[in-house]
Amino acid sequence: MNIQKTFQLFVLILLSGVGFFSCDNKDDLFQKSEPKEGLVILDCSSYTQWNFFSFAKGEIIGTCDAGNETDNETWRKRTDWDLAFHRQDVKTNSGESGTGKGGILAYDFNGKDFHFDLVTVAPGTGYAVDEPDSIIYDMSQMMQGKIGYIHTGLAQPTKKWAVLEDMMNSKWVYAQKVFVVRTADSKYAKIYLKNFKSDAGASGTVTMQYVYQPDKTTHLDVKQEED
Repeated sequence: MNIQKTFQLFVLILLSGVGFFSCDNKDDLFQKSEPKEGLVILDCSSYTQWNFFSFAKGEIIGTCDAGNETDNETWRKRTDWDLAFHRQDVKTNSGESGTGKGGILAYDFNGKDFHFDLVTVAPGTGYAVDEPDSIIYDMSQMMQGKIGYIHTGLAQPTKKWAVLEDMMNSKWVYAQKVFVVRTADSKYAKIYLKNFKSDAGASGTVTMQYVYQPDKTTHLDVKQEED
């Protein structure tokens, strides 16, 4: 990455208000609403940590240091997680990221308006497995204009689901997409990544609405309570 691009990225991140500052009340910045059925709110604010989510459990089941090759290899071989989150980065238990049977696709509404409940059946094909990519990891030399990256697998269909549109006002825009997930054990779920900011306005908090079908059928018409 050339100097100009590095500097631009440095400025973008600095202005996005994502919690680089020393702060004693971080818990207040990332305070969470009470989760409801079919809705989870995940603290993904750390640049150094992957958070592993299981649909069967309905929660994060563990974390690992994104820079620890041993820990990452251990999680890559595990099949009890379905999605992993690092900031707005997402991976599935598939391909470069895992040994599971996972995958993900962006649902095609064929010209119809976006609506979560319109996705009633998981498609039989079209699921992308994770590909090699990179994420921001080391911010220790941020003030010198240096951003550290690390290689990892990522789910390509979910890239740019959250985009910082207005740096000065820390305004994020979110893709109006429903993603259908094939889980690590070949079951199905649909998700809508709704938000990347906490109630207090700090970016790094992922709000995900989802429906999980545990019986391996493709039916996803179970309606859940919405915001």
